[in-house]
Amino acid sequence: MPQGRVKMIENDTLVKHKILGYEGLVDGVTKLKMLYTGERGVEFQYRIKVFGQDKRFIAPEEDLEIGNKVKEKELQVKFKKAKRLKVKA
Repeated sequence: MPQGRVKMIENDTLVKHKILGYEGLVDGVTKLKMLYTGERGVEFQYRIKVFGQDKRFIAPEEDLEIGNKVKEKELQVKFKKAKRLKVKA
């Protein structure tokens, strides 16, 4: 977990990538040894789960904007339903 940060984006918060346009829920942080999105002087980036995608995306905080709470709840419900269906199968 990054040290010295005043406030971090909480898990399950809806975010939208400002450049690439995808939306998803924050799924933690990843401490980086090598930056995949260019040298930005950051020690970590957020992991973002996107509905319908098997892989997680990563992005620094400055590339993300917080989404609206209603849409956030809807996406959280979709992920929970999908997880339950996967467990039953």
